[in-house]
Amino acid sequence: MIAIEVCVGSSCFLRGAEAVIRILQELVERHGVKAEVTLRGSFCMESCTQGVTIRIGPHLHRGVFPEQVPALFAREVLSELAGGGGEGGR
Repeated sequence: MIAIEVCVGSSCFLRGAEAVIRILQELVERHGVKAEVTLRGSFCMESCTQGVTIRIGPHLHRGVFPEQVPALFAREVLSELAGGGGEGGR
């Protein structure tokens, strides 16, 4: 099981967390990995000035823009599920 947490604190929310969550939900559905992935909102990840912050497993990704989500999902989630392991935090 891969856990994905998206910060929904005020700073991240204003910087696009809602769009990031929506895209992640669509990707989980499209790739049929609902049973392998949990997606939830989380409050402050201590990176408020760096934009939307996402934790995928143990890896923290800061300053994530909605347009970056599909590539991040492929690299960190789909790769891990395929047995390739994710790249890690940025």
